[in-house]
Amino acid sequence: MITGQLKRIPALDQLRGYAVFGMLLVNAKGLFHLESAQLSHHRELFTYADTIAPLFVFVVGMGLRLSWLRRSVQDGAGVARRALAKRFALLVLIAFVIYAGYLWDALMDIGLAGLLALPLINKSVRVRIAAAFGMVALYQALCLFTVYGAWVTRAIKFGEDNTPLLVRLVPLKDVLFGAALNGGPLGPLSWCMMLLFGTVAYDLLAAGNQRKFLAGCLGWGAVLCAAGYLLRIEWPGIKAAWPFSAYYMTAPFPLWATGLCFFHLVGFYLLCDKLQLRIPTLTAVGMNPLFLYILQFLVLEVAESFRPEKLSLAAGIAGFAMFYGLFAGLAYYLYRRKIFINI
Repeated sequence: MITGQLKRIPALDQLRGYAVFGMLLVNAKGLFHLESAQLSHHRELFTYADTIAPLFVFVVGMGLRLSWLRRSVQDGAGVARRALAKRFALLVLIAFVIYAGYLWDALMDIGLAGLLALPLINKSVRVRIAAAFGMVALYQALCLFTVYGAWVTRAIKFGEDNTPLLVRLVPLKDVLFGAALNGGPLGPLSWCMMLLFGTVAYDLLAAGNQRKFLAGCLGWGAVLCAAGYLLRIEWPGIKAAWPFSAYYMTAPFPLWATGLCFFHLVGFYLLCDKLQLRIPTLTAVGMNPLFLYILQFLVLEVAESFRPEKLSLAAGIAGFAMFYGLFAGLAYYLYRRKIFINI
């Protein structure tokens, strides 16, 4: 569906645009030989690349809360919930189409996390926060006390003799459990935590009280980062160290990543609302994130066949600048014509 221009929140558009920029950089790094530990996901540590997907999900949560508040007033709660459920279900279907061999990537996690969050979208802030922590706790418990944790951390591989009976009975088990990525089929529990905190961030922003917004975001950022770090380290005699891992999605990662999302939001709020500044291209890029995501996915699939064997650092940076410029130019073209491609 293509819609006309709606009232925008500058900090939210810029933050979303920054997430798109980061996504393009992380996904295209190999094409331009910009290999770096910080641009790659790590199984044990937290890198720059690991900030991008959580930021997307967090911003989706902000947009979900905004859409709910607007559509539930205009069309009624039932119509609004069905429309939002359709949107997230379509993301899941798109993910099934484009993610061959690694099903549990960004669009699938966003779609399933959105469906999990939808029954809670009209609840109070306290209920949503409690649900967010509850989902992470449930996922962590499943990883600690069931065979699922051994699979997601690669200690075992489903499909061998140790595959649980329940999994053997699941239709399409080879598709669902063929690759462990972003927490696998239960990973959306952790991703939903980030999305729900995005709805909380929107409420803080929409309240219009600058002091409470900054205090709330900085407070939640500090609390969540501290909680993630405390669960990351070893507790002698109680537990071993748990990794920061986007692959495993165990508790340290979503807590730490969500805390950083609050800090990102504060930064863009100060830039856009207080200093009245905009980072060039980000607003336009932030208007059509789904379209740009799918387009870059298709472009990179084709471009991989033409990848140069070697590039200097300067040539790689120049190549990526041109690559990003093409996407930013297309985004600006759509933006100027008030074309926003949504589902």
